Amino acid sequence: MRALFLVVVGAALALPAEARVRKKRKPAAAVRSVPPRAEDDPRKRGSNPAFRRASIAFAAPADLSQITEGPVPVRLVVKRYALGALKPFGPTPHAHLIVDNEPALEIADAKASWTLTGLPPGPHLLRAVLCRPWHEVVKAPKAFALVRFWVGPRIWGKAGKAAESVIWPQPRRPLLTYVLPIGGPAENLELVREETGGDPTQSAPSEASQSSPGANRPVLDFYFSNGKLGRRGDKVRIVLDRRELPLITDWKPHPLRRAHKGTRRITIDLLNRKGLKVNNAVNRTDRVFTVPG
Repeated sequence: MRALFLVVVGAALALPAEARVRKKRKPAAAVRSVPPRAEDDPRKRGSNPAFRRASIAFAAPADLSQITEGPVPVRLVVKRYALGALKPFGPTPHAHLIVDNEPALEIADAKASWTLTGLPPGPHLLRAVLCRPWHEVVKAPKAFALVRFWVGPRIWGKAGKAAESVIWPQPRRPLLTYVLPIGGPAENLELVREETGGDPTQSAPSEASQSSPGANRPVLDFYFSNGKLGRRGDKVRIVLDRRELPLITDWKPHPLRRAHKGTRRITIDLLNRKGLKVNNAVNRTDRVFTVPG
């Protein structure tokens, strides 16, 4: 028997290679290319640990400063988060610059110096938020910064305090910063990059590119400071076209499924654990945006 077995095995090995029976292999799944930067990877959400140490701050203007006249200089300091595209037409991580409570402007180069024009005299507020290439907010502890300043002569006394209280939030109190949907560009505001000889940046990201990858509907997103969202914590109230939606108790992008094509209006407010409004300037935002057909 042993001799017969060896003869059979030897005959099988003597067959041509193509005649041998091979075990069928399953077709290899398509290998996804991994982006060279975490900032470009659509599989990583804004709350991903890869961005936990990302930070942004204002080098100019200084907080509580006074700018007597002319354009307002804007300079950002970004650490552990890459802004700008690696190659032309590639994914572009950026920062949203929110002037007072107007629709955001976009900055994709933190090393450049910028000037902001169109601000009337009086108190003003700048907020900066780090964002993914598709505008999703980076939800890291230091991915947000704000500065308060005056343009023109500062008004002292009760009149000045009253003007400041309308637009200047208290930085250490719970603060809700609206980001998406962006809406139309702010009137009269222009952000100019100095190194390029005064070419204005895009005033606001396009409506069509505001959703996360693969989404076909507008998305509500925001930055939340100095609090915690939850069923027993702070909450975000949304009113879309006069219809109140369920309260938001978690910090993540929320698709606006009821926002059909056309012009829509949204209002958001920050509520405390008792369901009362949290009084802090700019916690309430009203925005008009367009959903493409």
